[in-house]
Amino acid sequence: MNCPLGHGELHTEIHTGIEVDACAVCGGEWLDPDELQAMESATVRDSVVLSGMIEYQPNPGQRPCVVCHKPMYEFDYRGNPLQVDVCPDGHGYWLDGGEEERVRVLIRQRARDLNRAASAEGSFGAFLSRIRGQLGGRRR
Repeated sequence: MNCPLGHGELHTEIHTGIEVDACAVCGGEWLDPDELQAMESATVRDSVVLSGMIEYQPNPGQRPCVVCHKPMYEFDYRGNPLQVDVCPDGHGYWLDGGEEERVRVLIRQRARDLNRAASAEGSFGAFLSRIRGQLGGRRR
């Protein structure tokens, strides 16, 4: 397989236990279909965080798939301003150099945001219960 940016042959690397095909020139990485989810799971082990859509706002792209050479399309990764390329036939994902770390940062942020929301919801529920108890006691 060759780099979709024209930098030559990709070589195999292991990143946190996941085998990716990487470009030595631009630092881009080809991830097979299940490897993006495996990367997310290796970063955050919470199934709630990992649920939901990955691909938002698809747009036609220019880069060829490293497997079938069809033009890939770009999408906003989990609704964030990070454009990731994907093969229309599902062969995999292309991350430009540095985007693997951005994916990891974004999935960690998603985990923090969901945990914060759950904590706030629990606190608000407890607050409402106290208020209801206080109001119920006054009516008697």
